[in-house]
Amino acid sequence: MNKYFLISTAVILLLASCVTTKQINYLQKPSVVIPDYADTVGFREYRLQRGDYLSIKVYSLNKNDNIDIYNGNGMNVSINGADNPSQRLYLYMIDEDGNIDYPYLGKIAALGKTTREVKFELEDAFKSNISKYISVDVFLTNRSFSIIGESGSKRINLPHEKVTIFQALAMAGDLSVYSDRSKIKLVRLTEKGTVVKEFDLRTEKIIDSEFYYIQPNDVIYVQQTFSKYVGIQHITNAISVTLSTISFGTLIYKLGDRYSWWDKIFHR
Repeated sequence: MNKYFLISTAVILLLASCVTTKQINYLQKPSVVIPDYADTVGFREYRLQRGDYLSIKVYSLNKNDNIDIYNGNGMNVSINGADNPSQRLYLYMIDEDGNIDYPYLGKIAALGKTTREVKFELEDAFKSNISKYISVDVFLTNRSFSIIGESGSKRINLPHEKVTIFQALAMAGDLSVYSDRSKIKLVRLTEKGTVVKEFDLRTEKIIDSEFYYIQPNDVIYVQQTFSKYVGIQHITNAISVTLSTISFGTLIYKLGDRYSWWDKIFHR
């Protein structure tokens, strides 16, 4: 009785640890195990947070406007300029009060606004105080996301604002076969603080959900599956290990029966 119970339990555990297509395929139809997300939200422009770095470029149609004093004498700042101390000198950080301190214009409110809204506010300030011919471009330089967990640790710059979760995974090299796609955790900074959200990456309804687009500073955490610990990837591996387990168990049972210690343990 105990022999068959132990072998049956081992077989069930081994088969349950196999990696199946249901666990790793993307864009699956909703079912009992695949969630159906409601069409909650589309793409939203990123709202600036405290500690964000902005690159601001000033242009003018008037040759008499001295725009070099605003542009760092033509200094070009890359998308990841916030990580470069020398380039950071020409960037504007949003302080704890939610403002940037801009030359000759003073404090400009930026917290919770989009870069486009900051652009319009700066242009209005220039036209009111300095020159009506000036236009401004505003860029977020700390525009990146991070991925940690089973698929390794990487920090990747976002090439543009509208990046989907699948594009982000492609840039990271996709998830490993042992990644738990059903419980992806997303750590996101918001105006109200840091939030952690969990979603299932396998459903096709991810396209209609709030998790479809990546935002700057997002952290994607990927957990391991049970198969990682057992070390079984396909059903053929499971069958091979199961047969080996049964053979080994049978051998132990026969040896135990021969020397009578097995009966002392299981048939007291």
